[in-house]
Amino acid sequence: MKLYYSPGACSLAPHIALREVDAEFELVRIKVREGENFRPEFLAVNPRARVPALELDGKIYTETPALLVYIASLNPGAGLLPQSGSPDLARCLEWLGWLSSSLHIAYAQHWRPERFLPEGSDSAALTEFGKQTIERMNAEVEERLAGPWLLGRRFSLADIYALPFFRWAFRVGLPMREDCPKWTAWTERMLERPAVLAAIEHEGIAESQFRRPG
Repeated sequence: MKLYYSPGACSLAPHIALREVDAEFELVRIKVREGENFRPEFLAVNPRARVPALELDGKIYTETPALLVYIASLNPGAGLLPQSGSPDLARCLEWLGWLSSSLHIAYAQHWRPERFLPEGSDSAALTEFGKQTIERMNAEVEERLAGPWLLGRRFSLADIYALPFFRWAFRVGLPMREDCPKWTAWTERMLERPAVLAAIEHEGIAESQFRRPG
């Protein structure tokens, strides 16, 4: 099993999940900031030029929610995915879908507006709109956090997937500690998990980057 990732990208989530389930895996670093995702050797892996990508028995699988659910299934005893038929399962999958289709898209609009506009268009309005959407959705996460974890008292894939977005908010310049104190406290709990610490250390991400811009 081989995970293609970029340091600090949303691929951090399946990286953490693999460690949470104690899987055996290989990591392949693709530096998106340096354009390595557009090199022919990676386009042969994923023609969409996106991470994460997971290689299993010579076949490639993509999309973070799908990879997270698959990884959780490798070790049900780790408890990352709620039991089939439980309301918590619906809530967990709801979080995965929303983070992927809404909050992640807002960041893409802010950082990569050219993906959404005709070539040569002025992207300033969409860049600003993306940031405003991020702020609104961050407030939604803050409001919905009613327990130590996103599902309340149980840790799940939803928490793993949400972690990169908290750090990204600092990169956008948002005052997360002031605006989202519950989400900030949640992040401190995440940073106590050995799998999280091992993953960010491997990716070269300092704990301080989840506490202030950097």
